[in-house]
Amino acid sequence: MNDMTFKELIDSVNFENVAPHIVRMYPDMEGCLGWFNLHFDLLRMTEPQYHKGANADVCHITMKDWEDGTGLHLDAHPMEGDYWEHSLTKEIILAPDVKATNEELAACCMWHTTFYGFIELEVEDRFHIGEECNQLVSIPDIKYFRHEAEKAFYEIRKNGGNIPTLRELPKPKKKELMKKSKAIIWYKWGRKDRSNRAKRKGLLRKAFLEKYYERMRNISRNIISFIPDLSRKGNYITVENLCRLFYSDLFATVHIQSYADEKTDGATYLKNLFTKYDMLPAMDHVLVYIQRGCENNDIQDDSTASDILRPEEKELFETIRKRVCCKGNHATSDYIIGVNPKLGHQTFVNIIGYNADKPITFDTYD
Repeated sequence: MNDMTFKELIDSVNFENVAPHIVRMYPDMEGCLGWFNLHFDLLRMTEPQYHKGANADVCHITMKDWEDGTGLHLDAHPMEGDYWEHSLTKEIILAPDVKATNEELAACCMWHTTFYGFIELEVEDRFHIGEECNQLVSIPDIKYFRHEAEKAFYEIRKNGGNIPTLRELPKPKKKELMKKSKAIIWYKWGRKDRSNRAKRKGLLRKAFLEKYYERMRNISRNIISFIPDLSRKGNYITVENLCRLFYSDLFATVHIQSYADEKTDGATYLKNLFTKYDMLPAMDHVLVYIQRGCENNDIQDDSTASDILRPEEKELFETIRKRVCCKGNHATSDYIIGVNPKLGHQTFVNIIGYNADKPITFDTYD
């Protein structure tokens, strides 16, 4: 391999040829190929940008023994912890004993660049990016989740929504949060602490509240992100509908933006991605927020709700519905349309799958 930057390496290969090496080199990543595909396309579309104070300006490719009996493996260092736009500027330097194709090198480098997440939203969710530095700084969970949840509660109430109290949380969800809390405490405790009942109860309550606020924050921030578009022509979901998500037994959300080339519609890109890879949770019900780059000028005053979707978006919505609502006899699907001019021809989706006795729009269907 001639000297090249990480950006030049990514541009020299196709993901279809890289994928088999990801599976061979990292077998536990086979179920994440869809996310690697997304990450690959993101890197292809990202302009390299140097950041002063980053981990390094080069990436060394070496053969490393993981000390697990499997022998030597390709290793790329340093690649974690830097902005991806800076990582793309790094010169790839191979050790003399490295014999690998560009596809193998790309697989190795991407395994490292996805250490904190496959897309920006995952990284931002896991870390706070310091305002005065280029490094990722972790935030204490309980403080962060409570602060973010209470900020969202204020916005939801301001728009007429109702936030359930802790006592109103469904019993199955309380049991689940308590189970997770106990697992956290038993992991953290030392032998001496296990005999201290007062400390045990205090730590358990703290762990429970951390999980509680994490859940409430996750649901709340999704709700407030939808509010500006609820009044858009053709949308039928209300804040009251959205607040019913708090009462769901299970709740999972996936945020994905397309990284389509200029010849491909963003909605079509995502439809193809979800068709090829199993990336979505299986739930009883699904709410899909589809954000496009421009208004649909074909909408008329007498248009039905489904008319606000472009043909490509209808195909995307149907693909998501079939992927998520693959269980149960009473599955339902709803959507909200939003517009963000910065997207251009790209499409952003926020897919919320949830399990509940009734869908959030049960009174609409009655």
